[in-house]
Amino acid sequence: MRTDDLRSIPLFEGITDDQLAAVASRFTEVEVDTGTVLARRGDFGYHFFLVRSGLAVVAVDERVLTTLGPGDSFGEIGVLRRGKRTANVVAVTEMRLATMTIWDFNEITREVPEIVERARKVAEERLARG
Repeated sequence: MRTDDLRSIPLFEGITDDQLAAVASRFTEVEVDTGTVLARRGDFGYHFFLVRSGLAVVAVDERVLTTLGPGDSFGEIGVLRRGKRTANVVAVTEMRLATMTIWDFNEITREVPEIVERARKVAEERLARG
């Protein structure tokens, strides 16, 4: 993943070029088909995701909570809590994602602690919405 691609994502705004390079090096890009289950409620969260292109829906049971598109992230609740997924995330179009393992996420947050606080804020907002 290129550092320039990260600059426009709120989670990574304002961090230095060296920090962006460190973050970018930890991501792996993947492509998924329509209908792919990206996260299943109740499964352990081992990955953090950034949507590069395409759309996904986030749902609990049959209730759709939101739609995710380019620049959005998900999976932060599971990696921050080292726990289980709180919602299902399903690709509704073909998608390109950048993914980072929980272990890489933990390494990066030690190097760039601002990311943890921003990710926690996102997680708290999502949990408050349902």
